[in-house]
Amino acid sequence: MAQVLIRNIPDETIQVYKERAKRNGISLEQEIRNLLEKNRPFTPAERVAVSRHIRSLTKPSPALSLDEIREGAK
Repeated sequence: MAQVLIRNIPDETIQVYKERAKRNGISLEQEIRNLLEKNRPFTPAERVAVSRHIRSLTKPSPALSLDEIREGAK
């Protein structure tokens, strides 16, 4: 596994994550690891799956006729 060193994090930010880790019963390191994993970018396959899911929740609207299109242009 890779390691990352992040400098210049505000003390207040670290304190928030320390408190959150304590409430969750885990280390600060694990809390930040969880945060990174939770917010990682989607893979291309995941983006496709999310897109298909959203499209399945919506009904396509019927196509407009040429007359309806012309009427809207007025």
